[in-house]
Amino acid sequence: MGNPELCILLDSILVLLETDNTEKAKEVIKNGIKRIDRGMTSGSTDTDQK
Repeated sequence: MGNPELCILLDSILVLLETDNTEKAKEVIKNGIKRIDRGMTSGSTDTDQK
């Protein structure tokens, strides 16, 4: 996950929290963590995905 993707993810979480949609925010956070974990375990980098 690159910096632009991370910024979008964080912005989405912020909007969800500001609108009191905490359950959806938790889901987005968990999915983001899974994506990061998959990227780290597979050894992929941002340049591998281009």
